Amino acid sequence: MNRTAIYLFAAALTTCTAVAGDTLQPGLTGRYYQMEGPLADIPKLATGKKPTVERVDKQINFASTLEAFPGTKLVDNFYVNWTGVIRIPKDGAYTFYLESDDGSRLFIDGKQVVDHGGLHDMTEMSDRVELKAGDHEIKVEFFDAEEEAGCILSWETAGKVKEVVPASVLFHKAPSVPTPGSPP
Repeated sequence: MNRTAIYLFAAALTTCTAVAGDTLQPGLTGRYYQMEGPLADIPKLATGKKPTVERVDKQINFASTLEAFPGTKLVDNFYVNWTGVIRIPKDGAYTFYLESDDGSRLFIDGKQVVDHGGLHDMTEMSDRVELKAGDHEIKVEFFDAEEEAGCILSWETAGKVKEVVPASVLFHKAPSVPTPGSPP
Protein backbone atom coordinates (compact mmCIF):
# COMPACT_ATOMS: atom_id res chain seq x y z
CA MET A 1 0.00 0.00 0.00
CA ASN A 2 1.41 3.42 -0.89
CA ARG A 3 1.37 6.47 1.37
CA THR A 4 -1.61 8.09 -0.35
CA ALA A 5 -3.70 4.95 0.13
CA ILE A 6 -2.68 4.74 3.79
CA TYR A 7 -3.63 8.41 4.37
CA LEU A 8 -6.98 7.93 2.61
CA PHE A 9 -7.68 4.79 4.64
CA ALA A 10 -6.80 6.59 7.89
CA ALA A 11 -8.99 9.57 6.95
CA ALA A 12 -11.93 7.27 6.13
CA LEU A 13 -11.49 5.45 9.43
CA THR A 14 -11.40 8.74 11.34
CA THR A 15 -14.55 9.94 9.56
CA CYS A 16 -16.39 6.68 10.33
CA THR A 17 -15.38 6.89 13.98
CA ALA A 18 -16.50 10.53 14.21
CA VAL A 19 -19.87 9.73 12.62
CA ALA A 20 -20.41 6.77 14.98
CA GLY A 21 -19.49 8.95 17.96
CA ASP A 22 -21.96 11.63 16.88
CA THR A 23 -24.90 9.44 17.96
CA LEU A 24 -24.14 10.15 21.64
CA GLN A 25 -24.94 13.57 23.05
CA PRO A 26 -24.09 14.93 26.53
CA GLY A 27 -26.48 14.25 29.42
CA LEU A 28 -29.07 11.64 30.32
CA THR A 29 -32.63 11.57 29.00
CA GLY A 30 -34.95 12.32 31.91
CA ARG A 31 -38.59 11.30 31.66
CA TYR A 32 -40.72 12.80 34.44
CA TYR A 33 -44.21 11.45 35.18
CA GLN A 34 -46.90 12.96 37.38
CA MET A 35 -48.61 9.96 38.99
CA GLU A 36 -52.22 9.54 40.10
CA GLY A 37 -52.64 8.99 43.82
CA PRO A 38 -50.03 8.34 46.51
CA LEU A 39 -46.82 6.40 45.83
CA ALA A 40 -45.18 3.93 48.23
CA ASP A 41 -42.41 2.71 45.91
CA ILE A 42 -41.18 2.91 42.34
CA PRO A 43 -44.32 2.56 40.20
CA LYS A 44 -44.98 0.43 37.13
CA LEU A 45 -45.97 2.70 34.28
CA ALA A 46 -49.05 1.95 32.22
CA THR A 47 -48.20 1.02 28.64
CA GLY A 48 -48.13 4.12 26.48
CA LYS A 49 -48.04 6.58 29.40
CA LYS A 50 -46.46 9.78 28.17
CA PRO A 51 -44.07 11.75 30.38
CA THR A 52 -45.24 15.04 31.84
CA VAL A 53 -41.75 16.43 31.15
CA GLU A 54 -38.98 14.99 28.97
CA ARG A 55 -35.60 16.68 28.94
CA VAL A 56 -31.85 16.10 29.02
CA ASP A 57 -30.19 16.44 32.43
CA LYS A 58 -26.41 16.91 32.51
CA GLN A 59 -26.14 15.12 35.87
CA ILE A 60 -28.35 13.61 38.54
CA ASN A 61 -27.57 16.17 41.20
CA PHE A 62 -30.81 17.40 42.73
CA ALA A 63 -30.59 18.39 46.42
CA SER A 64 -33.64 17.83 48.59
CA THR A 65 -36.31 20.50 48.22
CA LEU A 66 -39.84 21.20 49.45
CA GLU A 67 -40.46 23.26 46.30
CA ALA A 68 -41.18 21.91 42.81
CA PHE A 69 -38.49 19.53 41.56
CA PRO A 70 -35.92 21.73 39.77
CA GLY A 71 -36.98 22.74 36.27
CA THR A 72 -40.47 21.21 36.63
CA LYS A 73 -43.81 21.92 38.29
CA LEU A 74 -43.77 18.47 39.96
CA VAL A 75 -44.09 18.58 43.75
CA ASP A 76 -45.52 15.30 45.06
CA ASN A 77 -46.32 11.82 43.70
CA PHE A 78 -44.03 11.82 40.69
CA TYR A 79 -41.62 9.36 39.11
CA VAL A 80 -38.48 9.98 37.03
CA ASN A 81 -36.34 7.65 35.00
CA TRP A 82 -33.05 8.74 33.54
CA THR A 83 -31.51 6.63 30.77
CA GLY A 84 -28.42 6.79 28.65
CA VAL A 85 -24.78 5.78 28.65
CA ILE A 86 -22.06 6.09 31.28
CA ARG A 87 -18.51 6.17 29.95
CA ILE A 88 -16.23 4.34 32.38
CA PRO A 89 -12.71 5.79 32.11
CA LYS A 90 -10.75 2.66 33.14
CA ASP A 91 -11.26 -0.93 34.27
CA GLY A 92 -11.86 -1.27 37.98
CA ALA A 93 -14.17 -1.42 40.97
CA TYR A 94 -16.60 1.51 41.19
CA THR A 95 -18.74 2.31 44.21
CA PHE A 96 -21.99 4.03 43.23
CA TYR A 97 -24.08 6.02 45.71
CA LEU A 98 -27.72 6.99 45.41
CA GLU A 99 -28.89 9.63 47.87
CA SER A 100 -32.62 10.18 47.58
CA ASP A 101 -35.92 11.20 49.17
CA ASP A 102 -37.90 9.00 48.50
CA GLY A 103 -36.83 5.84 46.65
CA SER A 104 -34.30 5.27 43.88
CA ARG A 105 -32.57 2.46 41.97
CA LEU A 106 -29.50 2.27 39.72
CA PHE A 107 -29.03 -0.21 36.86
CA ILE A 108 -25.90 -0.61 34.74
CA ASP A 109 -26.09 -2.81 31.64
CA GLY A 110 -29.52 -3.98 32.83
CA LYS A 111 -28.25 -5.24 36.20
CA GLN A 112 -29.41 -3.60 39.42
CA VAL A 113 -26.47 -2.07 41.27
CA VAL A 114 -28.18 -0.03 44.00
CA ASP A 115 -31.69 -0.53 45.41
CA HIS A 116 -32.74 2.35 47.65
CA GLY A 117 -36.50 1.92 47.23
CA GLY A 118 -39.34 2.71 49.57
CA LEU A 119 -40.42 5.77 51.53
CA HIS A 120 -37.60 7.53 53.39
CA ASP A 121 -35.94 10.85 54.07
CA MET A 122 -32.87 12.01 52.11
CA THR A 123 -30.53 9.10 52.84
CA GLU A 124 -27.82 7.30 50.91
CA MET A 125 -27.31 3.71 49.80
CA SER A 126 -24.32 2.34 47.88
CA ASP A 127 -22.87 -0.74 46.27
CA ARG A 128 -19.75 -1.68 44.36
CA VAL A 129 -19.45 -3.11 40.85
CA GLU A 130 -16.53 -4.15 38.63
CA LEU A 131 -16.66 -2.39 35.25
CA LYS A 132 -14.55 -2.46 32.12
CA ALA A 133 -13.50 0.78 30.47
CA GLY A 134 -15.94 1.98 27.83
CA ASP A 135 -19.62 2.75 27.41
CA HIS A 136 -22.29 1.05 29.53
CA GLU A 137 -26.07 1.49 29.55
CA ILE A 138 -27.32 3.29 32.66
CA LYS A 139 -30.78 3.74 34.11
CA VAL A 140 -31.70 5.52 37.33
CA GLU A 141 -35.25 5.46 38.69
CA PHE A 142 -36.52 7.85 41.34
CA PHE A 143 -39.88 8.61 42.90
CA ASP A 144 -41.21 11.12 45.38
CA ALA A 145 -44.35 10.57 47.46
CA GLU A 146 -44.84 13.70 49.57
CA GLU A 147 -42.97 16.63 51.02
CA GLU A 148 -39.24 16.78 50.23
CA ALA A 149 -37.77 15.40 47.00
CA GLY A 150 -34.15 14.94 45.91
CA CYS A 151 -31.86 12.55 44.07
CA ILE A 152 -28.05 12.56 43.72
CA LEU A 153 -25.91 9.97 41.90
CA SER A 154 -22.25 9.81 43.02
CA TRP A 155 -19.31 7.46 42.55
CA GLU A 156 -15.79 6.69 43.69
CA THR A 157 -13.02 4.38 42.57
CA ALA A 158 -9.50 3.54 43.75
CA GLY A 159 -7.42 6.68 44.09
CA LYS A 160 -10.37 9.06 43.61
CA VAL A 161 -12.55 10.77 46.19
CA LYS A 162 -16.33 10.39 46.13
CA GLU A 163 -17.96 12.90 43.76
CA VAL A 164 -21.22 13.45 41.91
CA VAL A 165 -20.94 11.47 38.67
CA PRO A 166 -19.58 14.16 36.33
CA ALA A 167 -21.46 15.39 33.28
CA SER A 168 -18.39 14.52 31.17
CA VAL A 169 -19.16 10.76 31.43
CA LEU A 170 -22.96 10.84 30.94
CA PHE A 171 -24.54 10.63 27.48
CA HIS A 172 -27.80 9.84 25.75
CA LYS A 173 -28.45 8.45 22.30
CA ALA A 174 -29.57 11.24 20.04
CA PRO A 175 -32.50 10.49 17.74
CA SER A 176 -31.19 9.41 14.37
CA VAL A 177 -31.62 11.92 11.60
CA PRO A 178 -32.57 10.37 8.25
CA THR A 179 -30.17 11.05 5.42
CA PRO A 180 -31.59 12.98 2.46
CA GLY A 181 -33.50 10.67 0.14
CA SER A 182 -33.96 7.89 2.73
CA PRO A 183 -37.41 6.90 3.95
CA PRO A 184 -38.40 8.31 7.38
